[in-house]
Amino acid sequence: MPLLYQHLLTGVVSYERLGSRVLRQIKSTHAFRQVSVVRELASILLNLPLREYRLIGQYYLVWCKCRDLQLHAGILESIAEQSATYTAKALISRGSFDAYESKFESALHFYAEARKASDSISDYIAASRGIALAKSSEGFHPSALKELEQLIPLLKYAEPLTYFDVINSYAVELNANNRVSEARTASIVAVSSPFSPFYPEWQETFSEVDSKRKRSSIVTVPLSQEYEAPEPEPNALLCDPRVQVAIDFMNGNLQRKVTLSESARVAYLSPSRFSHLFKTQTGLSPGEYLIRLRMEKARHLLTTSLLSIKEVMALVGYGTRSNFVLHFKRFFDCAPSEYKKRRLERRRQW
Repeated sequence: MPLLYQHLLTGVVSYERLGSRVLRQIKSTHAFRQVSVVRELASILLNLPLREYRLIGQYYLVWCKCRDLQLHAGILESIAEQSATYTAKALISRGSFDAYESKFESALHFYAEARKASDSISDYIAASRGIALAKSSEGFHPSALKELEQLIPLLKYAEPLTYFDVINSYAVELNANNRVSEARTASIVAVSSPFSPFYPEWQETFSEVDSKRKRSSIVTVPLSQEYEAPEPEPNALLCDPRVQVAIDFMNGNLQRKVTLSESARVAYLSPSRFSHLFKTQTGLSPGEYLIRLRMEKARHLLTTSLLSIKEVMALVGYGTRSNFVLHFKRFFDCAPSEYKKRRLERRRQW
């Protein structure tokens, strides 16, 4: 700790500069959940003769106490009222306190107020994530998932911890909505991050998703020559999390047009670099891979649902029948109508 103080005090010529330096350090240690260091840095801020830094010091001290399950809601409300820069963060934490105590209506109020007060994209995203978690806790998983999916295009602007926090929550909700393969992809991104060792709940998410995926792969089928072995998951062998999160994004948006630029932004890469990396990892261009995902989804819907071909087309992002039929024939050597007819005939035979 003496070395930390020496680093913080070197070259300091004003309280403002010291406060700014401590703030940078405390954000980093907070992200990695170094509670004892955060507490020491918060005490420095509390002793500065600058009101805003004292309020920020209070905020981080409340966070330290929260780690010991001491919830000081009143202090957070006071910070939210007085702070010029930490209003949204204080409101988000205040909402989390109510969510912890299952007061979800009140939690949603604080998260909504935090979104209004946000002066950074990361705070806006964190508040929106809070709303999704509150909805999830009340059992509204489709609504929670939709809330998180709306955040995906914004994540490129978020601070790193916020990014991975949302990705983990996204994995949880994908899993709750039985989109297990996509959930596993998102979870791998979270547990591959440098923050992962300090967030055991992310590893718990991965273990739960992976366990569910393995359970769902163990099925009993009738012994029949008509049985078709399932193809491997398109993204099962990928290892680069940037490619995996892009595929996750594609899977979540099959019903609409997805551009190369959008996918590249999700992966934090330029379109050219993203295209090169994607093809290296998958053997296909992003556009071809997206078509493959659409066709796999279409085949699944034609096999397992009573939807019309027009409805299936819409769900996998096709506006014209000709393009849909052309791509389907390329992958499965027959038209969608013929494929659906064959499956129905096989079911009658069984």
